[in-house]
Amino acid sequence: MKRKKLKLTVSKKVGQPPGSITYVGKERTDGATLELISYDDKQLSRKKFSNCEDLKQSLNADSINWINVDGVHDQELLNQFGSVFGLHNLLLEDVANMNQRPKVEEFDSYLFLSIKMLQYNETIHNIENEQVSLVLSKDYVITFQEKTGDVFENIRDRIENNKGQIRKKGNDYLFYSFIDSIIDNYFSVIENVGNDLEELEEEVFNNPSQILLEKIQNKKNLLLILRRSIYPARESINKILRDNNDFILPGTVKYFNDVYDHTIQIIDVIESYRDIISGLKDSYLSSISLKMNQVMQVLTIMATIFIPLTFLAGVYGMNFDNIPELKWHNGYYYFWGLAIFILLALVIYFRRKKWL
Repeated sequence: MKRKKLKLTVSKKVGQPPGSITYVGKERTDGATLELISYDDKQLSRKKFSNCEDLKQSLNADSINWINVDGVHDQELLNQFGSVFGLHNLLLEDVANMNQRPKVEEFDSYLFLSIKMLQYNETIHNIENEQVSLVLSKDYVITFQEKTGDVFENIRDRIENNKGQIRKKGNDYLFYSFIDSIIDNYFSVIENVGNDLEELEEEVFNNPSQILLEKIQNKKNLLLILRRSIYPARESINKILRDNNDFILPGTVKYFNDVYDHTIQIIDVIESYRDIISGLKDSYLSSISLKMNQVMQVLTIMATIFIPLTFLAGVYGMNFDNIPELKWHNGYYYFWGLAIFILLALVIYFRRKKWL
């Protein structure tokens, strides 16, 4: 299975001072988009902007403000966010780094969370991961995304159709909703991986092959992606709960506890799937060994059958004059009769021993 190589721009950060905003990720040429969704329990507005200044002026102090940014490869745009919204350069450096490990960090006027958004591609049976950076302030919530397309459609639907309690809650609840949607989507990814593992279990016993071993290794790599994403996410959520920061209201803490429980469940499933992967590898090797043993068994039985026949052919193929059987009128037929008798006798013996 040939892996697709991804061109990254990691080398651009080498030698640069801390806080340098340099995009590290897949090279992109599409433009960035800015969208502001402002709402409360009675009204909703949704607008797109071309610059940060106009966006900030449109913030409604009496509403919940969700700023969504698609396209963190635009370094000029990130610099604008830094100057207009007062975001620290170290934060923006993490936003632009798609290899950033999930983490949470508290600043004076906002809370920053970096987390991996995972989606399962059923066409190629692979996991597509994208970094999402969240900034929680008392006045707004910002989501920085690498590209257009996310797992927040259910949140948009709840906001637009006033479903549930999201439009009655504050920015911290919106912040929680993003985390909850990302973590819940992990369950969908794990379910797909589990379905693939069930198919691999059947293949291991029915048709073990080199391609199957590559598939098993691929699933192991997918579980590694999941582990690298969910373990730091669990630590980050736990830190939010443990620090009791000023950005999360007491009434919202219970929701973060629920998300934390989900991360524990996901980790348990991942560990069980890792055990299954190890078992599949052992089963594959055992199946290959059994298949080889069966082949060797057949070859050994065939060789055993032909050993006495080869002996007889060798004896009567010698160039000695004094071999009485050579003078027999029906000696040729006697030879074949004896050969067939030995053949049948050995076959019957092997079948009684259940070797055939």
